[in-house]
Amino acid sequence: MAYRIKMLYDKVKSNRKKRERSGKTMKTILFDMDGVLVATERMHYEALNRVLDRAVGRTMDWGYYTQFIGSTTTFFWSTLDRDFGLNGQTDALHQAYTQQKIEFLKERGHTPVDGSPELVRALARRGYRMAVASSSPMYEITEVVTALGLDGCFEFLISGETVEHPKPAPDIFLQAAAHMSVPPEDCIVIEDSSNGVRAAKAAGMTCIALRNPDSGNQDLTPADIIIDALGDALHQIAGLTYLATDRLCLRPFTMDDAPALYELCSDPEVSRLTDWKPHESVQESEDVLRTVFMGTDTWAIVRGFDRRLIGAIGLMADPKRDNPNARMLGYWLGTPYWGLGYATEAAKVVCAEAFEEMGVQLISAYYYADNTRSQRVLEKLGMRYEGRLRAASRTWDGRIFDEVCLSKSRTEYLQDCADAQGRTNE
Repeated sequence: MAYRIKMLYDKVKSNRKKRERSGKTMKTILFDMDGVLVATERMHYEALNRVLDRAVGRTMDWGYYTQFIGSTTTFFWSTLDRDFGLNGQTDALHQAYTQQKIEFLKERGHTPVDGSPELVRALARRGYRMAVASSSPMYEITEVVTALGLDGCFEFLISGETVEHPKPAPDIFLQAAAHMSVPPEDCIVIEDSSNGVRAAKAAGMTCIALRNPDSGNQDLTPADIIIDALGDALHQIAGLTYLATDRLCLRPFTMDDAPALYELCSDPEVSRLTDWKPHESVQESEDVLRTVFMGTDTWAIVRGFDRRLIGAIGLMADPKRDNPNARMLGYWLGTPYWGLGYATEAAKVVCAEAFEEMGVQLISAYYYADNTRSQRVLEKLGMRYEGRLRAASRTWDGRIFDEVCLSKSRTEYLQDCADAQGRTNE
């Protein structure tokens, strides 16, 4: 058994390397710290005003303070020196400010942003590589990561004080990508500030922006995705993951896909064995992109050599199973691409992603009983027959079909991988 398990994990690693060679997988996450991992901005604001009040008898309002969110200590104090007439007292005031923050932390402790430890640990379980890229001093970054119990989750901790140009310049994120030996375009940044978002985009990275009320009125519009809670981030990150096979690239849908989606989905043959009617306009396809495909575990299937959209594949909750670790596989292809093995090729890599990276324990699939093409795809995936529900499903135009269910567990998937590797080694 130990030998078979070793063969299995050799196979898993081989499959992953193959996917990475033939396409890109966005599996590197760069976290800002203040306002993303830990809720510190209001405390920093209070500590600074207390120091300024004692030193010069003046305080700042919250709107003024928000310009410093996501920037460095150097920018912070040089701006205050200019605007508050500190007359070169910045070193002494910085020491007082640091001491005030320490006192507050002793009284209050580190408060994580809602959902931040859970998100980091979930990403770690799924095999994502992570780093912290924060404008804060290194001692603060280390202290926060330790206090939140996330020491073993991050490969690198990077301070903005180690780069020449602070956010909104891209330096800190480019340095993080270099440390992790990944191209910038394969990184996802999670930020909460205007400066951070601009830095991420300047680095050529995908950016998820957290709309955090404690970070003030930040302009997050350049971000690729804006979320209101970190609980939404895991789903969004999964949707940004690119998967690849020898012939295909599976990527997130974008609104730019609407014309090609309409061209495929306006064909009555495509919808004949589905529960949706043919699309009647590009506008309808745009609505489907917004409400069904985007921000979910659904990938556009595109041909590798010309990046042409040919179909879609996704994982969703199975309405027949009350199990959060079960997913239902769904897919379709445009008629010009039937019979070429594309559906099987895409489904294999999605199932591997689900079982290897997403923590899924069971994948089910359903097809109308006379849809022999889907039957063959699912059998090639090694799915096991569960049963046939008679007169169970109705198409968009009212026809009734028997529905056949197949499924595969993670244990069965791992055993199949081990068996396949064993045959290869014979």
